[in-house]
Amino acid sequence: MKRKITPWYNTLGKEQLLHSSVCDYLDYEYPHIFYFHPHNEARRTPYERFLIKVMRLRPGLPDILVPIPKKGRTGMALELKIKPNKLTENQIHIIDIFNSYNWKVNVCYDFDEAKIYIDQYLKKTD
Repeated sequence: MKRKITPWYNTLGKEQLLHSSVCDYLDYEYPHIFYFHPHNEARRTPYERFLIKVMRLRPGLPDILVPIPKKGRTGMALELKIKPNKLTENQIHIIDIFNSYNWKVNVCYDFDEAKIYIDQYLKKTD
């Protein structure tokens, strides 16, 4: 995918670049699929911190959620990490909750790994 030239693109970290690549792949290979990113991570003002507490924003949600039932699962979730980063306690807890609701949750450390999980979940096998 050709990117628009912008100075902001150069400020992205490795995990953000991985996230963007995975979203580009989803957009290109599965344009009809609905997915989203629950934007939890950010530096926030005191008022924003108060507001997200009141609105019950949950820490630890996976990076990409695909709420489409397939293969006996409720949906697919991808948590993207760059080695040596590890899951936080909140992320482990939320992944356990998603698993209890029969979601397919994958932790991916690179694009190829994410692509494999996406294709396994979304491609027709018949």
